[in-house]
Amino acid sequence: MKQFGKSLYIILSIFSIGWAFHMLAGYFIVDPGAVKHLKLKELDENFNETIWLVFLRLHIINACISLITGPLGLSVKILRKKPALHRLNGKVYVLSILFSSVVTLYLAKDATGGTFSTIGFLLLNGLWIFTTLYAWWTIRLKQIIKHRIWMMRSYALTLANTSLHFIQLALLKLFDVDYVSSYTIAVWTSWIINIVIVELIMKLKRMPSVLN
Repeated sequence: MKQFGKSLYIILSIFSIGWAFHMLAGYFIVDPGAVKHLKLKELDENFNETIWLVFLRLHIINACISLITGPLGLSVKILRKKPALHRLNGKVYVLSILFSSVVTLYLAKDATGGTFSTIGFLLLNGLWIFTTLYAWWTIRLKQIIKHRIWMMRSYALTLANTSLHFIQLALLKLFDVDYVSSYTIAVWTSWIINIVIVELIMKLKRMPSVLN
């Protein structure tokens, strides 16, 4: 089980870093104006593309920072050998999520799929903030086990956007669901599936499964 956890951690770390650079390249080099993304939205006459792009880029930058710092925060090796680095990394992780969450409040109103997608993003955003701040609060109280549990939940939600893309791709290619419907379904299932998976992992590792 210990070897399984180590292998899972390595895979997750490599994948998260790779995905972060993929997102940065996609929105800052390949399609800096997010043209492909915008043309699939139903936007009203009050939509401000310039402001939306600024907020989108801020969201992507901070989300990518949280993707990269998340695995570092879960590293037991770094915690034991370089606790100061662990604490600094944790602060960067929390701040990046707070910044990204604030920006998401603006972006969510124009989400592809309309109101149902907006609600899904807002729920995800609320849970993301809660799990992250609760993880921070537990370590302030020196509750190390609880801190790790809630950090795992927080990072599962950090990975929701990544899951969203893969779920939507599967719906588009394997089940021939239209783009808007597949996106809306993915908005909800991405974070729900991630939470279920992290709870199963904690159960396999015999960590407390209740909401401590």
